[in-house]
Amino acid sequence: MNRRIIVLVAILSIILIASGCGSGGGSGRYTIPPEIPTPGTGGGTGGGGGIGETDVTTLILSGWDDFKYEAYSSAINKFNQALTSNSLTDAQRIEAYNGLGWALTKSTGVESGFSAFTQAASVNNESKIGLAAAHIQRGQSTGFLQAVKLLEEVGLHLTSTQFVAKNPIGVSDAEAHAMLAWCYYWTGNSDKALTQINHARSIESANDSSVSQIFNSLKALDSETFK
Repeated sequence: MNRRIIVLVAILSIILIASGCGSGGGSGRYTIPPEIPTPGTGGGTGGGGGIGETDVTTLILSGWDDFKYEAYSSAINKFNQALTSNSLTDAQRIEAYNGLGWALTKSTGVESGFSAFTQAASVNNESKIGLAAAHIQRGQSTGFLQAVKLLEEVGLHLTSTQFVAKNPIGVSDAEAHAMLAWCYYWTGNSDKALTQINHARSIESANDSSVSQIFNSLKALDSETFK
């Protein structure tokens, strides 16, 4: 396998982590119920129901409910509606942008969530993870440096740090550490990369996991370091 294909396989694994198709400890898949009404609207038809609710907190919570059931278009609508509210607080703005970023990512790909994640990543760890994945997908050296910065801000440079998502974004602790391992390698920190990927594998050892795919890509690129 040539170097370009190896890199593409690893980046694809990271994209799949962010888009919810990885192996980690996310929320898993749910069966979409016939109705997911917005609280206060009296029901609706199809995933997400109506969006007549104007209370910002309720809109955000309802958006995440839709997200959980993979009703991403409805979730996007609710997070966007929350962002247009005149009563929006700074904390609610961050929560709404974070939700919007992940709903867009699950709906159309991690790149589509880039702008929303940027609005929330200064203080929200889930958005830092999402924005890091978007930078990794772009495959640029400056992007890998930005991804390292974001993932280190989450605290993942310490193997004692356990990433636990507040919302059902589908990214596990092991996957987050494996993402950092990949970024460390591409920014010239092979020793740190080895520490991170070994830690990730100690948590998630399945041969068909995203973590294993990233490890195998690192091993193919540098068999002396990654054994």
